[in-house]
Amino acid sequence: MRALLLGLIFASPLAKAQATMKVPITAPSNAPAEDKGSVWSFGITGMRHSLKAGDGNELLGNAGAIQLGTGWIANSWYSDVSLDILLGPYEPTRDKQLNVDYVGTGLTAFAGFSAQTKNLRSAEGGYGFALGLSYADTVGRSIGRNRKEGSSSDLIDNYTMRVTNFSLIPAIFFSWLKEARPKGNTPELLETRVEGYFLTIGMAMPLLSSYSAKYDKRGSDEASSEEDSGDGVEEKDEKGQLRGYSIMVALKSMLGT
Repeated sequence: MRALLLGLIFASPLAKAQATMKVPITAPSNAPAEDKGSVWSFGITGMRHSLKAGDGNELLGNAGAIQLGTGWIANSWYSDVSLDILLGPYEPTRDKQLNVDYVGTGLTAFAGFSAQTKNLRSAEGGYGFALGLSYADTVGRSIGRNRKEGSSSDLIDNYTMRVTNFSLIPAIFFSWLKEARPKGNTPELLETRVEGYFLTIGMAMPLLSSYSAKYDKRGSDEASSEEDSGDGVEEKDEKGQLRGYSIMVALKSMLGT
């Protein structure tokens, strides 16, 4: 009887403590896995520049760029940042006297938002509006002899022009993407694959576009100025702002890992 009474006395507090214990809540094992959104990007861009200073210095013609970058693709938006290798334009300039070849580097960032109610990765494809910022630093140098040699008394040689351009790019985009993969460590989820493609069409409007041009001016019959080197060659150094626009078309491949 005494043992029974002792068991009842000690069992009552233990039962009460067990009743008040909180059971931890865990997520169900069948919860959907988070989709992968990170991508690498590789693309090519074609541009048509029409930037002029009004004093003969200009950036005109067709150009291209090779772009390597990284980005993120969500259900209704995407982002991409790329390093650009700029090639061109290679067009006659300075009243078509000189063939000037431009090369340079730049950085471009885009954010796009879907204009449809479906997922950006839907089988029908996606489209929407994008806004980008672009920075470019290019240097152009004259190639070959003056195109007006023998027909003009006011010739330009050894022409070099550096252009620094910071632009805002409103654009539209079209996308063709595969269905997103969930995060995981299985071989099919870890392999690198092409997630899809983006086609972007936009207009680059310079927020700041400055240039610095140097060249030799020769062949003039007028009296030499104070800058004349004594052999009929006058060294020029000009700086200013370019105004205009550029049309761009970019095609990018997105690689998921």
